[in-house]
Amino acid sequence: MAVLLGWFLAVESLDRAALLVWSGVTGAGIERGILPLIFYGLLEDLGVGLALGVPVLGALFLRRRWLRSRIGAVLAHIVLFLMAAALSFNEAAELLFWNEFDSRFNSIAVNYLIFPREVIGNIRESFSLGILIPAVLAGAVVLYLLLRGSLARALAAPSVPWERRQAVLLASGSAAVAAVLLVADLPSRYQNRELAEIAANGLHSLIRAAVTNDEKFDGLYLTLPEREAQERARRLSRLDGGDPAGLSRDAPRHGLWRRMENPGPAKKLNIVLVLEESFGTTYMDELDNARGESISPNLTALSRQGVFFTNIYATGNRTVRGLEATLMSFPPIPGVSTTRRAGSQGMNSLPFFLRAQGYHTAFLYGGRATFDNMRNFWSGIGFEKVWDDRDIADPGFKTVWGVADQYLFAEALKRMDENAGQDGPFFLGLLTVSNHRPYVYPDGTIDKPSQRKRKENAATYADWAFGDFVRRASTRAWFKDTVFVFIGDHGPRVYGAATVPVPSYRVPLLFYAPAHLAPQRIDTLGSSIDLTPTLLGLLGFSYDSPFFGVDLTRVPRDGGRVVMEHNYAIGMGAGGRVAAIMPGQRTQGYTMKPGPYDLVPVPEADLELVKDTVALTQVAHRLFYGRRYHELAEKTGR
Repeated sequence: MAVLLGWFLAVESLDRAALLVWSGVTGAGIERGILPLIFYGLLEDLGVGLALGVPVLGALFLRRRWLRSRIGAVLAHIVLFLMAAALSFNEAAELLFWNEFDSRFNSIAVNYLIFPREVIGNIRESFSLGILIPAVLAGAVVLYLLLRGSLARALAAPSVPWERRQAVLLASGSAAVAAVLLVADLPSRYQNRELAEIAANGLHSLIRAAVTNDEKFDGLYLTLPEREAQERARRLSRLDGGDPAGLSRDAPRHGLWRRMENPGPAKKLNIVLVLEESFGTTYMDELDNARGESISPNLTALSRQGVFFTNIYATGNRTVRGLEATLMSFPPIPGVSTTRRAGSQGMNSLPFFLRAQGYHTAFLYGGRATFDNMRNFWSGIGFEKVWDDRDIADPGFKTVWGVADQYLFAEALKRMDENAGQDGPFFLGLLTVSNHRPYVYPDGTIDKPSQRKRKENAATYADWAFGDFVRRASTRAWFKDTVFVFIGDHGPRVYGAATVPVPSYRVPLLFYAPAHLAPQRIDTLGSSIDLTPTLLGLLGFSYDSPFFGVDLTRVPRDGGRVVMEHNYAIGMGAGGRVAAIMPGQRTQGYTMKPGPYDLVPVPEADLELVKDTVALTQVAHRLFYGRRYHELAEKTGR
C-alpha cells in the first residue's frame, strides 16, 4: 500500500511539474507561491491516493489467502497492470485537457464522459493515436514493472496476528484522512486561478464537478435580504431606461418586468442568428488579433457595414452558456447551464417572444442535436422546428462534431428560401461546429492548409464561410428584409490567473441589415445576455420585458456591465472593476480594462459590486427554481 501510494504521489507530482512548466505561469508572487503549491498539491494527491487505496488495501488483506493461489495471484497482477494503465491514461488525458482548456478536469470533462462518441472521435481526429496509445501503454508497462515486485512480496508475506483487524483500522484511518483532505480543498485557497488549477488533483476535480453540476446557492454563496436583492437586480436590468410603471395591464408584476418603449412601428424583419463556435475577439483583425496574420477579413468588412459591438463578453466558456445567454437573456447561475436543467422548458426566450409577434421559428445545428440536451432545450424554449446534421441534404465534409460550416449555411439558405414564402417573417438560429478541434475543413476554400490543424486556420475558414453565406444570401429576394446577427458563443480558450478570466470571454457581436440599420461601431461594455433586448431595440419593438439583459444602444458608453461564470465562481464587471463570488461565501476583486488585458487583483473586492453580483445571481436562481421566468411560453399558447 505504501509503495503504491508513493508511486501515485510521484506520478502526480511529475504531472504537476509538467503543467507548471507548460502553463508558463509568471508574475508577482509566483516564487512565494511555489512552495504552497507543492505542499497543497501533495496533500491533495495524498487525499485522492488514500481514497483510491482503501479498496485495494481491503481486497489485499481480506482476501489475501485466496490471492496467494495461482489464479488469485494472476488476477492480482492483472488488476495492478490495469491500475497502472488507468493512471497512465489519466495523466495523458489531463495533459490533453489542459492543452485545450487551461484547466484540470471540470464540468466540461464530466459532460464529455456523457457523450463518448464525440470525445473519442475528437481525439482520433485531432491527435496521432499511433503515438498516443503506445505512449500510454509504455507508461503502464513501466509502472507495472516497477510495482510488480512489491505486489509479489505483499502476497507472499506471512500472516500476522490480528491482521484483518489491523487492516480494517488502517483502512478506516485512511478513509478519514482522505475525507478531511478532500473536503478541505486546499488548492482553492489560491487567488491565482492557474496556480489553484495546477495545485489541484485532476481526479478530485472531476468527481467534484460531477457531484456539484446542479450547484446550490443558499449557504454556499453570499446572499442578500430578498428585497434588497430584488431592488439591485431591477436597477441593473433598467440601465437602458426600462420603465416598470408603463407595463401593460396583463403583464406580470414580479421579477424584472418593465416596459420598453421604442419610437415608430416595429420592423418585423426576418432574423438569422449565427452562433459561431469558439469565435472570440482574439480572431478579429481590428480588435484583439495580434498574430501578424489576417484571420477575419470577411467579418471585419461586414462589421463596417453594420452595427458592431466591440466590448461584448460571453457568460461562460461552454456553448450551452452561450445559448442560455443569447436566446433567453438569462445570466449564469452556479453549476451547469439552465439549458441542461429540467426547468428550462418554457423559459422566457427570444423565440417565444417572436412567435407571439407572428414569426416562424426554427433552429439548425451542424452537429447532433442530442449532444448537451440541445434538441430538448431548443424545442422547450419556443423553436417550432429543430434540425441537425441528419437533416442536411448535402453534408459534404464532416468531422465527429458535424458538417463543415459552408454546408450548414447552404442548408440554411435552402430552408430560408422555403420559409420566405410563408405568411409572416422567420427566425432561424444557426450553430456552427468548424471552429473546434480537430480544426479541419474542406480544402480549396481558403489559402491556409487544413492539414496543419491550427486554430487560426479554422477560424479563418469560419470567417470565410460566414462571409460566403451573406454574399449568397444577398442574391435572394428576402435579403433586404433580413437582419443577420453574428456572435461567438464563447472565446476559444480560457487563459489568465483571475478567478473569473474575463479577457478570454470577449466575443464579437454584429447586427447586419444594410437596408435598415446604419453602420455604427459601439464600444459600450456589454454581455451576451444583452443580445435579445438590443436586437428588439434595433428593430423598434415596444414590449413588456422580463429579460435580465439590456438594450446596449440605450446605455451610456461608460454605463455597461458584464456577468460571467467560471468553475462555480460568478463574476461581474462594471466601471473598471470586477467582483467574483465563490463557494464558501468568498469574494475576490480586480481592476479591469476592457480589451485583451489581464485583470489586476486588489486586496478587497468593491462592496457594492459584490452586492450587485450576489443580487443578480440570487434573483436568477430564485426565478428559475420558482418557475417565475416562464411567462412568455403561456402567451404563445404553448
